[in-house]
Amino acid sequence: MYQNASSFVTTPIALLTDFGLSDSYVGVMKGVIAGLAPGVVCIDISHEIQPQDIAGAAWVLASSYRYFPPRTIFVCVVDPGVGSQREPVALHAGEWFFVGPNNGLFSYILQEQAVHEAVVLANSAYHLSHVSMTFQGRDIFAPVAAFLARAVPLADLGPAIQASALQQLNIALPFMQDEAISAQVVHVDRFGNLITNIPVLLVADLFSYSVVRLSFSHTGVVVNARRRFFAETTGRPEDDQLPFLYVDSSGYIGAALQNGSAASVLGIAVGEPCSLLLVL
Repeated sequence: MYQNASSFVTTPIALLTDFGLSDSYVGVMKGVIAGLAPGVVCIDISHEIQPQDIAGAAWVLASSYRYFPPRTIFVCVVDPGVGSQREPVALHAGEWFFVGPNNGLFSYILQEQAVHEAVVLANSAYHLSHVSMTFQGRDIFAPVAAFLARAVPLADLGPAIQASALQQLNIALPFMQDEAISAQVVHVDRFGNLITNIPVLLVADLFSYSVVRLSFSHTGVVVNARRRFFAETTGRPEDDQLPFLYVDSSGYIGAALQNGSAASVLGIAVGEPCSLLLVL
């Protein structure tokens, strides 16, 4: 298998896991890829996804993949069901390829991109010779990504699976209700910023409205201040302690606290429903 590896591969492989960097897991996956596809560029999206947080990983992938060149292969391993009956899959969606467990990790991809082809990774010729029940990132997903980088067709990797059979998380899309946008918090980043699933495209210019108010019904918390960037100030020191609305770099409406964690101070977590009122 290794003797026939291509010596020059231009297709990048992007890695997203919950493995952290204190153990050897990520390095070993990169070693497998390097052995099968010498010269491939491996890009780390993140390895600090919270353990078993499929929804969090799905959001990080959704906010990242468009910035990668066409034909990038995304290897995504947040897999609490490893070794169970869940299938390992690969899919060609939009201009990119995605490899990982069929557990909802690709939910946003399936919502946003047309699936051209998807397969179950059943052909052991494209796995390592000994497959662990607990580390399929090394033994299945990494080698499959390397072979895809070498232009092995998806159809060679295993039988086709319908896009409708790919698992999706229960992610509610934002919708208008009583003149406000009903939505939810879909991500909390390491700074404690709250990211909603309200795309700025639904809001136009956040600063053109006379009133903008984000309400969290379960807690009664309301955020109505706005900033274009984190260090923007009104000149009143008391305002610096208030949470504010902003447009996150991913293009979604978020809530933040300057030099602090909005999630901790407001007591808001992923999945919290919210409502954005906009008054011209």
